[in-house]
Amino acid sequence: MKRFPNWLKIVLAAFGVLFVLGAIFGEAPEPEPVVAAAPASSTPPPASTASTTAPAAVTYTVSAVTDGTTVVVNGSDGTTKTVRVLGVVAPLAGTGCYATESLNWAVTTLSGKAVTLGAETARGIAVTLADGRDYAALAIQLGYLKYAADATLPALAAAESAAKQATTGLWGPPCNGTIDAPAPTTAVQPVAPPPPATTKAAPKPPPVVRTTEEPPAPEPDHSAYYANCAAAKAAGAAPLHRGEPGYRSALDRDGDGVACER
Repeated sequence: MKRFPNWLKIVLAAFGVLFVLGAIFGEAPEPEPVVAAAPASSTPPPASTASTTAPAAVTYTVSAVTDGTTVVVNGSDGTTKTVRVLGVVAPLAGTGCYATESLNWAVTTLSGKAVTLGAETARGIAVTLADGRDYAALAIQLGYLKYAADATLPALAAAESAAKQATTGLWGPPCNGTIDAPAPTTAVQPVAPPPPATTKAAPKPPPVVRTTEEPPAPEPDHSAYYANCAAAKAAGAAPLHRGEPGYRSALDRDGDGVACER
């Protein structure tokens, strides 16, 4: 025989009492329905979960380049920080050999460019360019920076070894790997002046041969006339020389230009 639950028995008994009282005293009031309590559930209600959104990754842009190893970056979250690049050493600013070339290359490569920063360490932060290349490895490979030996990064050490063998950048002359001192100056050997050009003396003109010609006999001076040497001697004019008054070739028998010399 099916057994009824106790609560149902109580409800039926209450209805029976009310029915009897209604029959005795008149119409019985309609009883209020008894709502049975639902059995307690053993399953706890699901906990309300608030929707959580992961924060957006911060992106960085280089705003200033101090040298090849130190840069200033601006973050997309409004922060500004100075970053020391991990694993590299730059030439001594201003005076180190290859310092100007290193700084110019760093400015061209980084200034105004987007970069990704690695985890911050005591020795610096790894910087990755927008194309995915590691900035430190690229700078060492091209000979603009040297590898910091205390970084213990095999990839950077291998890049420096290749640059050194190829004498790339600061590994070539005049620096030859020295970056903490000015470029060595090479003494300029004095250049001996060229020997003077030998100029040939102009040939001397042939000597002018002057022919000595006897001057023409002067015209006899007719202001004095001597018929013979005796007359000339008597006049005290002898001897008579050619050109003197009274000289005549007729009186100069030997033709030596002196007449009446004897």
